[in-house]
Amino acid sequence: MDYKELIGTVRKSKKKAYFVYGQDEQLIFEVRNALRDMVLESPDSMNHIKLDGTKVTADEMMDALSTYSMFAGNILVEVSKCTFMEKEAGNMAAVRDLIAGYLENPRDDLYFFGSYKYENELEKKNYYLDGLKKKIGERSLVEAVDPVKPKGVSDFVEEYLKKNQVAVDRPLVTYISESFRGSLLQLEKDIDKLIAYTQGRNITKSDINKVMTISDERHIMNLLDLIFTERGIGRNVKEILNLLNDLLYRGEKPEMVIGLIGSRLRLLFGIKPIREARRPMTDVASYLKTSSAWYAERMAKISDAISYKEYSRLFKVLLEAELTLKSSSVDTGSLLEVLILNICDTRG
Repeated sequence: MDYKELIGTVRKSKKKAYFVYGQDEQLIFEVRNALRDMVLESPDSMNHIKLDGTKVTADEMMDALSTYSMFAGNILVEVSKCTFMEKEAGNMAAVRDLIAGYLENPRDDLYFFGSYKYENELEKKNYYLDGLKKKIGERSLVEAVDPVKPKGVSDFVEEYLKKNQVAVDRPLVTYISESFRGSLLQLEKDIDKLIAYTQGRNITKSDINKVMTISDERHIMNLLDLIFTERGIGRNVKEILNLLNDLLYRGEKPEMVIGLIGSRLRLLFGIKPIREARRPMTDVASYLKTSSAWYAERMAKISDAISYKEYSRLFKVLLEAELTLKSSSVDTGSLLEVLILNICDTRG
């Protein structure tokens, strides 16, 4: 389930007990925080019981679920790191059974939130919890939090920046969300570093590249952006080669980079007849299979900046490189470097 949908369910107050698990811990925290805001009158409320699932005993779990408060307001019991909620629970089986039993019939005057983070997609399938879903009462919910989609990351970045009173243009919000690969918890920390680094001035693309944990995918996109620019073929050969060397150092395969250069070139060339026919920008976006008007306009400008004569030269050097790659045992890193030098040399 999408984390925003889960938050909506929490705010409707229809459930009393939640067990949430996912690969991105920040998404779990977002749902948990929504429940805290709804149930607790203050962050340090005496009605807030927090337990660590790696240490909790069956007696402690029973005491928490049986608690009746002397203070006004509802009780919230949280148990984190509940990796024992699976078939092979080991010495935590008693704790697991207590939570499972509680989810079948939760109290009206107590809110419960259990959670755990799994490490990879292979661990996503949990047959024990799938079976438990069929047994729980209507006031309980057991759900896996879906990984956030690209648009969701952009929305998260925009909301987080607004919360910190930082104004950033939408293209830069998109750049941040596309640049980062990792959990939203790490993304939040990186945005905090970015805010501290810029100290109130306008955030630039250069700041993002310097401060944030940029994904290898974004490094490759940056390379393509240096080669194919809004002024035509890239002129800063030294910067292009430096970024290329960084990519190869990270372990990227030269064959894959050559393939991406070819894909970008074919995309740009495909935009040319659409622009010459003076068709609307929505047709460019449809061709690129994107909903981003900014991306469509940018790619259109790059396509316009490259002449047919330059396209002809570019396709020729790319075909020569691919022929060499398939017909000889040349060093692929050196071949890629020569290809990029030849691409830069096609500039009219």
